[in-house]
Amino acid sequence: MSTIQSNFVGMTIMQRLKVTGQYEAFKRALKKNKASAIKMLEALNLDQKSIESFLKSRL
Repeated sequence: MSTIQSNFVGMTIMQRLKVTGQYEAFKRALKKNKASAIKMLEALNLDQKSIESFLKSRL
């Protein structure tokens, strides 16, 4: 686990995306390639339940 990933504790998903510089790419992927967006969230150490819940709130 990288230093950035270990510092994710207590951060929201949006904060994780922003601090890793993936926010804009995630927004694009969410519109065009949901599978890619899911991979980005998995890389942020999110479990499947959190990912599904987050995506439901975004769609």
